Amino acid sequence: MKKFVFFLFILLSLTLFAETTIIVHYHRFDNNYDGWNLWIWPMKPVAMEGKAYQFTEKDDFGVVAKIVLDMDLEQVGIIVRLNEWQMKDVAKDRFIDIKNGKAEVWILQGVEEIYTTKPDTSPRVFFAAAKSKNTIEAYLTNPIDTKTFKDIKVTVDGVERKVLSIEKADPTDISKTNYIRITLKDQLTEDDLRKNVQLHIKGFKPATVYMLDILDDYYYDGELGYIYTPDYTIFRTWSPVSKKASVLLYKTGEDETPYQIIDMKYIGNGVWEAKVNGNLDGVFYKYRFESYGKIRETIDYYSKAVYKNSAKSAVIDLSKTNPPNWEKDVRPYMEKLEDAIIYEIHIADMTGLDNSGVKNKATYIGLTEENTKGPGGVSTGLSHLVELGVTHVHILPVFDFYTGDEAERDFEKSYNWGYDPVLFTVPEGRYSTNPYDPYVRIKEVKQMVQKFHEKGLRVILDMVFPHTFGIGELSPFDQTVPYYFYRSDKTGAYLNETGVGNVIASERPMMRKYIIDTVLYWINEYHIDGYRFDQMGLIDKKTMTELEKAVHAIDPTIILYGEPWGGWGAPIRFGKNDVAGTHIAVFNDEFRDALRGSVFNAKVKGFLLGAIGKETRIKRGVVGSIHYDNRIKSFASDPEETINYVAAHDNHTLWDKNYLAAQQDKKYNWTDEMLRNAQKLAGAIILTSQGIPFIHAGQDFARTKKFNDNSYNAPISINGLDYQRKLEYIDVFEYYKGLIKLRKEHPAFRLTSAEEIRNHLKFLKSKTRRVVSFMITGNARNDSWKDILVIYNGNVKPIVYELPSGEWNVVVNGKKAGTDVIEKVSGTITLEGISAYVLYKNQ
Repeated sequence: MKKFVFFLFILLSLTLFAETTIIVHYHRFDNNYDGWNLWIWPMKPVAMEGKAYQFTEKDDFGVVAKIVLDMDLEQVGIIVRLNEWQMKDVAKDRFIDIKNGKAEVWILQGVEEIYTTKPDTSPRVFFAAAKSKNTIEAYLTNPIDTKTFKDIKVTVDGVERKVLSIEKADPTDISKTNYIRITLKDQLTEDDLRKNVQLHIKGFKPATVYMLDILDDYYYDGELGYIYTPDYTIFRTWSPVSKKASVLLYKTGEDETPYQIIDMKYIGNGVWEAKVNGNLDGVFYKYRFESYGKIRETIDYYSKAVYKNSAKSAVIDLSKTNPPNWEKDVRPYMEKLEDAIIYEIHIADMTGLDNSGVKNKATYIGLTEENTKGPGGVSTGLSHLVELGVTHVHILPVFDFYTGDEAERDFEKSYNWGYDPVLFTVPEGRYSTNPYDPYVRIKEVKQMVQKFHEKGLRVILDMVFPHTFGIGELSPFDQTVPYYFYRSDKTGAYLNETGVGNVIASERPMMRKYIIDTVLYWINEYHIDGYRFDQMGLIDKKTMTELEKAVHAIDPTIILYGEPWGGWGAPIRFGKNDVAGTHIAVFNDEFRDALRGSVFNAKVKGFLLGAIGKETRIKRGVVGSIHYDNRIKSFASDPEETINYVAAHDNHTLWDKNYLAAQQDKKYNWTDEMLRNAQKLAGAIILTSQGIPFIHAGQDFARTKKFNDNSYNAPISINGLDYQRKLEYIDVFEYYKGLIKLRKEHPAFRLTSAEEIRNHLKFLKSKTRRVVSFMITGNARNDSWKDILVIYNGNVKPIVYELPSGEWNVVVNGKKAGTDVIEKVSGTITLEGISAYVLYKNQ
């Protein structure tokens, strides 16, 4: 309450009789201002939401925007953008300081610096990059004719290097172009990478040449980061462009001044190393790099431990983070990848609300508490997972992410899914009981994994390799080797394939190494059992296939899967058409959309609400998206390559989606019971189809997020699992529990090859639309049931279904699911509206 009153006081003082005027001048060298505008947000003394502002005037510099804010500000953030975030002029957030309520600034296209006096607008090189040892490409503000222009030179620490040729870099250009390629007579050496390489073009300002593709030749295969022993610690980092590198040691995480600075030695292939004698356990550190004429300080992107909010990296004895009997911890047994049943959770969601009955709410160790109860005595947290019976827990990001103060654990005010990475090799501190102590978060993650394993649950981490929260000063990658780890265009602008302002260059050998090193580190140090890759479609195929080989050399049952897409309209490098034969799975969006309808338009119904024309797509999902026949075929060569789901953390929950779509139905008035039936049918289809089933946390008790379809930063009251709802929808929970028992006990639903599926699974013809039925015959995968009949009824009304010959045992109907016989039937059976049935016979 005190914080709220203080904030209100600040807000009132900012707005009463106060005014801030900001004048922004913007110059584009191409003179094309169409669609360009400003996004400005208050930053100091209080950060607030931003707003778009238009350029409304012109002057001799370019265009002008005059912004008047009814508050007294000290600083604002500013982004120059094209239309509605189509692109940013400069990828990073920039800031304008304000004095006496006024600020006037000048901004040049593609130039990071914000000027307080009018800068020179004469021609310059936007970006110059060394593409190979003798090739430099440059993008200019003004075109030159490559056939006639000769006055170009390259210098290395002031010494000229002979230029052999100048040509257009893009073969589709005419000879007069902004984009040129320069070929040197002599190659740039490894020593040259660390020097000041400059491009001089007559009539243009000299430009620094950044080392990009050329660095791929300096791959280092050894261990990076710190290597600890009680007697000494080795620090090793890859920064081939640095003229000098140092390790800065700090006694505490809060210290601003290092107690010791150690110069590192360049040992070749881009690597700097320092050996520091003595026991450094508990010492904090940063790196200082001198490159491209600037001094940069940063945390180690290979950090194993950090102080609060990643302010400093930490050296620790990792053996001290192991809980008792950690060396005896083993992953629960699993024969085949198809045996997985995945449940997607968020650390805070599982135990964050008061009715979870968990003592250590929204923490790693909160998920180690056993026998916790919620309303009406329902199981919660860990006990909920165990009771449900799933095999794998997929945890939303627990690597170190940017949003929120790790010491501020009010998840009603500061909540985030965590898809804004800073460091990938360190656990996030906000779910630990002490984010200041670098040991605690590591030990608590291990305790959580150990407890999950003890309860028969494998652990999957959600990894977000395609992007980081920020670039430049906000990225330890960029601070260590500017530009190298990110994809950029010919102008030096960071590409935005992810939709969040940057995209990691996974195809670069040292980024590929980092990704694989990170994945293996979590497996070896934390005993992780699988990975889900966010926007996996943006990671190149070679990286993914090399990663798969490295992981499955450790254990072929470690599961790997991801999203076969990237940001909106981004080029796909590893999508659904690439996974066949890779032992990597992808989310099956075709199956999802057939069942629930569009994720982009909540009004569009799917099969679960009686939509027509979905049968073929559902059949493709049923067979695990393999090539079953000329009509029923999709992307997979093996059922292990498809993740079958109807809901995940993104978009509306299944319940919310169905509720909203049902409101548009002009024919039927959907009741709560009918929506429960749709929730049950979804589970039945996912859990009786071939492939790997995936369940969104709370889908098993009709989870709602109050119709929020993008709750990444919504409060815990929206995102948290409300166990009162589990009590109210206990029939849905028991139904899912029964389906999971059915799938686990009957391997016919977990066939392990396309051939097995084609041999044992046969679709039956139906006289009624909105019905899909099939048989799994011949004791498939040594199932104890000889023949199994599965029927999905997508009709709102009951229908009569003609059974194959013989007497059938019903184990799943519209109300109940499991392995116990509910009734015996023959001839025909009346199927309830929106329902699934599973029957078997052994004669």
